Amino acid sequence: MRRAAGEHEVDRQDYRCFQEGARRLAAAMTGVADQTPVSAQLHEFAMRQLGVPADRFYTRPDILVPGELAIQRDYGVDVASITYDIYTIEAEGLGQKVVYSADYVPDVDRSAPLIRNPEDLHLIRTPDFDRTGRFSQVIEMFSLFRELTGMEPTLGFTAPFTLAASLRGIEQLISDIYTDPQWAASMFERLCQEVLAPWIIHQHHKFPNASTVRGADATASVPIVNLRLLRDWAAHYIVRLRELTGLQVTVANWVGESFLKKPAEMLDLKLQACPDVLQGQDPDVERLGPAFYRAYADNRDVPLTLGIGASFLAQAAPEQIRERVRLYVREGGQAGRLSLYLCNVSGATPPENLRAAVAATRT
Repeated sequence: MRRAAGEHEVDRQDYRCFQEGARRLAAAMTGVADQTPVSAQLHEFAMRQLGVPADRFYTRPDILVPGELAIQRDYGVDVASITYDIYTIEAEGLGQKVVYSADYVPDVDRSAPLIRNPEDLHLIRTPDFDRTGRFSQVIEMFSLFRELTGMEPTLGFTAPFTLAASLRGIEQLISDIYTDPQWAASMFERLCQEVLAPWIIHQHHKFPNASTVRGADATASVPIVNLRLLRDWAAHYIVRLRELTGLQVTVANWVGESFLKKPAEMLDLKLQACPDVLQGQDPDVERLGPAFYRAYADNRDVPLTLGIGASFLAQAAPEQIRERVRLYVREGGQAGRLSLYLCNVSGATPPENLRAAVAATRT
């Protein structure tokens, strides 16, 4: 990959090769594919491999999109995707301060939440998606992805619970829910009606053929929340977004069921948030075993995605990674309907570890 000195420009190539991976994933979700398809969240890894400062990488679609596609192609990842600092987009567009640096993914300034008291609710209003914040940058990323791959992008958004936590602070948000649930509900409803539903509809208007609308909701995970909060607040407002948009809005990235006495209760909620596939990630899959997830998915007649954990990918030896992949494929996908997901591959992950994970699926 060539880069112009000082500009970090990445060659724009044709990445239609990923269409084969898309067909493989479709086959795996309905039956048995020729091999288990692999997807990966690797924006931090790509940034490090490209040698581009974070504050530049995450604000330049012409660098981020072809850069991630090149890394995915070069490391043999089947399923092309564009991942980025999704949790900052809506918050920054509302006026929440975001911290940029050369070394780390942009994040909201958690020392200065935008919503400090009930009087601040007026700050939650529909942004101008063409001119405010980085909404237009996301549209540009998706357009470039479609241009280079010939495929429709996965539309994205921050789920209501995590967005509320970013704007209010997680400790204060949970306190609000228990001490003043009516006010908390008014904040969630305003976020859905004024920000998230219009943003999702705006994206869908730009990409009417995109079939997947997938939100991110890492904060709504155990033990940060309990099952009551997950059911009555996180899941409830995902369903609310479906009502407001008329689209099959989903969220798949909750974790923490291994902390519960009855982990299947959380899997039930996962399928409420994402009916089309059950996703389990390390360390939950490592603790409960892939066979547990396979049995549950078979009982509910849904395909399964198993995620290899980020810290494991960064710290384990290549042979340990190969063995875990073999175990997950063997016990999670004997009858097919399985894909693997490499979770948030960090910049500290040795390249040989990523290659080992992908290569193990081929054997």
